[in-house]
Amino acid sequence: MSSQNPRGHQPFILTALREGPKTQRGIRRKYERLLHYMGLPVNFASDDRGSRFHVELQENLASLVKKGLVVEEDSTYSLTRAGTEAAESAYQRAREQEDRFTTFVHSPPVASKLSVLASAMLAVLKLSTGVTFHSLALVADGMDSLLDALSSSIVLLGVRVGREAASAVFLLGTMGIVGLYVFVESIQRLTSGTIVEASTAAFVAAGVSGAVSYVMGFYQKRVGTRVGSLALVSQSQDSRNHAIQGIAVFAGLGMARTGVHFMDSFVAFVIGVSLLLSAVELALELRRSVRLRRLDGNATSRSEGTFDKHRWNFFKTWTLMTLKRSPSRRELVLRYDEAFTPDDLPYATHRSPSAGFDYRKNVDGILQELFEEGLIASHGAGLYLTEQGKTNLGRRLRRRRFGFSS
Repeated sequence: MSSQNPRGHQPFILTALREGPKTQRGIRRKYERLLHYMGLPVNFASDDRGSRFHVELQENLASLVKKGLVVEEDSTYSLTRAGTEAAESAYQRAREQEDRFTTFVHSPPVASKLSVLASAMLAVLKLSTGVTFHSLALVADGMDSLLDALSSSIVLLGVRVGREAASAVFLLGTMGIVGLYVFVESIQRLTSGTIVEASTAAFVAAGVSGAVSYVMGFYQKRVGTRVGSLALVSQSQDSRNHAIQGIAVFAGLGMARTGVHFMDSFVAFVIGVSLLLSAVELALELRRSVRLRRLDGNATSRSEGTFDKHRWNFFKTWTLMTLKRSPSRRELVLRYDEAFTPDDLPYATHRSPSAGFDYRKNVDGILQELFEEGLIASHGAGLYLTEQGKTNLGRRLRRRRFGFSS
């Protein structure tokens, strides 16, 4: 009886045939799309690619025919009654396994929690090491990481309780105070010439911080891109900035070891200025958001129209983001299908945040708006972001990072 159990590639083949009869090429296309969804640029759907896989596929199909689960007719394969039952069982097992895997690895909530945890742990590491060895650059970088952990938690709490503006005000005040402290302290140290103890532990802290930030940035961007989470993509930019800051702190410590101690304070000065500029940007965005809410409140009630407007803006931002790597209308739709509607793929399903929104129907309207706003341009059949579009995308993602929905 155990010999009847599908093994190796066979469960996927059975689940692929659930949709209807397919040729070997059709099954290979399903495999190829699954691997593309997983981020692997594999191409063996044509007859001259992946010859080893072709042989394995033929052997597995022959085995399924022998087991009585699949029948072949005119080079087309379809399920028998027993095969249909086996395919349904394999599909359900795959759904359960994939759901658990998605929850722990590719789930936005899990990625967000990991981001907060990583930021908090890095903050403790950098702050404790910076204070111990008198490195203001490490202390400033640690405070920045602590702000990331706080901002993610505060923004999430504000959205849940309907107090986005209040959470933004709190975040603005905290960011301003921290930025001002780092700025003033760095000026004082630059003038007084504070000596930094550039020990091995300080170098390790800076190196670990940069490496973890880089990995988290890659992970956040991958998950955010796959599931259409603009908040995660925006967090990946912060992680990338922390990786760069880690390199700068490491370099500052290296200069301090050679006797050039002021470089550590200079790096802290740059971080302080960056925090103050972020606070100013947040203040401007908060002012703009309050003004728009007042206009919305005077014009119409906050009903379905407002919700549709936010969702329209969400997909405008998603379109700008996706055009950076998929420069055509056709590829936009394919990326949309992969990110939001992959339910036809065995072993690749998740809950779509786009329920009720027909992107295929609205994509031309979105592109037209982006053209009229000067955010995108075309060259033949290709589409690309203008410089204004790149700037606008950065601003939109930062707004998402601060908890603003449009």
